[in-house]
Amino acid sequence: MIKLKKLYEGNVTKNFFVFAFPLVLTALFSQAYNIVNTIMVGYLMGDDAISAIGSTAPFISLISSLFWGYSTGFSVYVAVLFGRNDYPRMLNVIKINLLAVSLIAVLVSSLCIFFHENIFDYLNIEEAIRNEAFSYFSIYMAGLIFLSMTWSCMYISNAVGLTVIPLIASVMTNIINISGNYILIKYAGLGTKGAAVSTVFSAFCVSILYIFTLMRAFKNKGIKLKGIYIEKQDVKRSLAFGFPTMLQQMVMYLCTAMVSPLTNLCGASAISGYTIGMQLYDLNAGVYQNSNKTLSNYIAQCVGAGKASLIKKGIKTGLVQTVLFLIPFLSLTVFGSNIIAGVFLDSPDSIRYAHVFMRYCMPFVFFNVINNMFHAVFRSMGAAQFLVISTVIYSASRLGYSYLLYGKYEMYGIYAAIVLSWITEAIFGFIIYFSGKWKSREYEL
Repeated sequence: MIKLKKLYEGNVTKNFFVFAFPLVLTALFSQAYNIVNTIMVGYLMGDDAISAIGSTAPFISLISSLFWGYSTGFSVYVAVLFGRNDYPRMLNVIKINLLAVSLIAVLVSSLCIFFHENIFDYLNIEEAIRNEAFSYFSIYMAGLIFLSMTWSCMYISNAVGLTVIPLIASVMTNIINISGNYILIKYAGLGTKGAAVSTVFSAFCVSILYIFTLMRAFKNKGIKLKGIYIEKQDVKRSLAFGFPTMLQQMVMYLCTAMVSPLTNLCGASAISGYTIGMQLYDLNAGVYQNSNKTLSNYIAQCVGAGKASLIKKGIKTGLVQTVLFLIPFLSLTVFGSNIIAGVFLDSPDSIRYAHVFMRYCMPFVFFNVINNMFHAVFRSMGAAQFLVISTVIYSASRLGYSYLLYGKYEMYGIYAAIVLSWITEAIFGFIIYFSGKWKSREYEL
């Protein structure tokens, strides 16, 4: 039977591990797909195809961040209501938000496709790869409604302790994507269109899995599924949790999109190397970000249950667990950088760009582990102002460092800017955390 799970009940350390392990596996499966997909695209179509997809990736991530950012936020409110045992309101909040997210996804995707030429001009996408870039971009955006539904349901599942479901969904996504890519690229000759179609179709299938699984879990709990009503308080609270996280994610990815014109001027070899380097970063980030989701949901459930005294223990447990999860993957990335880069890329220049990022920049990712932990704490405690300010500091510093260092060091300057921005944000996070200003009066520790 599928059971909803409260993290503050029983052995906290065991609960953290049991909750986080499927999340980390989910991240690994997700990133493994991205990596395998990149290998397939490079092998079947060449480095230019990787550049075509990679050149639009920052903007796609910016748009996607609106939806997974909001979903991350409103799911915290779901976790609060779950911890409070207010199941009817929790379900209504879920319905309202899923409906709103779907409608907005349709609007945003339509606008992106209509104005794609303006977007591509801003991103400085080369004419040689523009057609392939549009093939991927347009299909991805057309399927944004299914992708947004998948992200929302994933965070809802995490909020109510169903972390095994995202793991199953991730495996399902990988199987559909990889097999779809192989068939559509190699045999149907669809190129980057095939990669995009596989992504959208897998999101469609997985969204159906999520919806039926969540419905079954709620029925097992005795929660009535029928009906939806627009409650002003629920809408207000959803926005209070969801909008700051959406803004935080948007600011971060807007910064990446604003740096993209610089990276796209560095040439195809640099873009390919940068794309692979960032995919290995995403693999490691997926580990610590998904591990920290345990902390985020734990704190939210504690707040809802009125058990704020347990939060400090959760923060310590979460940090230790996250570091232990990360070390093996980070070590492999750093010390195997040349071998890994050679698996993806053919050009020596592309391999060099990927190697430099993995070997010399990735060791500093521990600063971003701390940043992500602070994000989890601020978000779950309702200290949205610090969450947003922290991300603005990261984004502004990365943008400033990038434009300052690009002129002399080009792509290597952009790499250095990423590291310096991690450190800058971490300094701010430590100051706010140890000042205690993030603690609300209602939930004073």
